Amino acid sequence: MLFLKFLFGIIIHLDLVCAVLILFAGIAHFRNSRKKRHKLLVFSLVTFFIIHLSPISRIMLYQLEHRFPQEIDLPSNAKGLILLGGNFSLLESQSKGRPIYNLAGGRVIEFIALARRYPGLPILFTGAPIEVELTKKLFDEMGIDPARVTYENESRNTLDNASNSYKLVMPKPEDKWILVTSAFHMPRSIGLFKGIGWNVTAHPVDYHIASLKVSKLILGALDRQNPIAWRIVTSEWAGLFNNYINGKSPEFFPK
Repeated sequence: MLFLKFLFGIIIHLDLVCAVLILFAGIAHFRNSRKKRHKLLVFSLVTFFIIHLSPISRIMLYQLEHRFPQEIDLPSNAKGLILLGGNFSLLESQSKGRPIYNLAGGRVIEFIALARRYPGLPILFTGAPIEVELTKKLFDEMGIDPARVTYENESRNTLDNASNSYKLVMPKPEDKWILVTSAFHMPRSIGLFKGIGWNVTAHPVDYHIASLKVSKLILGALDRQNPIAWRIVTSEWAGLFNNYINGKSPEFFPK
């Protein structure tokens, strides 16, 4: 299992590994080790192309984001809304003393809009203690009624989000709770919630890839979005694989 974590870490940060290999290729050049230099340069350049210039990472991100549709209206018998943490840059937020959003910050913004559309639904937020503190401050500023919100503050990851939330709510089998998280994060989240016996309804938000048009893919490369997409998709796919082989998710790619 440690080997898998190490392997996944290399894959997720392959762009950094590529940079290190280019450095080694340069060292090999000065030492006149032509064979080693040639292999390192070829591997590094091919890897650089795949991560930075090819559309593969954005295509994979699109598959994650569009695995579940976003319904316009929530089910009429919905019991409540669940928002997962992971919305803030924690060190920066602590330093500034107020919420500083990260790449997934769109999920809490869209969640607030959803909560306002359905003011009668209770809210459950699940995350780490600092995330709870930041979310409370944000909800208060945005006029979310504190009486609606229950906070779970002992979660370190998505598996904790699922298991701790289940223990807190103890939902009945027929209860329909609406799970809200970033679209790219939804397949892994749904798998873990199903794995602990909670058949939540997916409501993905915070999309990053609207379409697979060639023009959009080219612009993504020009805007240097591909390396970011690479880290997201490799992290998510590694999590999907790990959760499935360890029995934490009933499906490899939940649907």
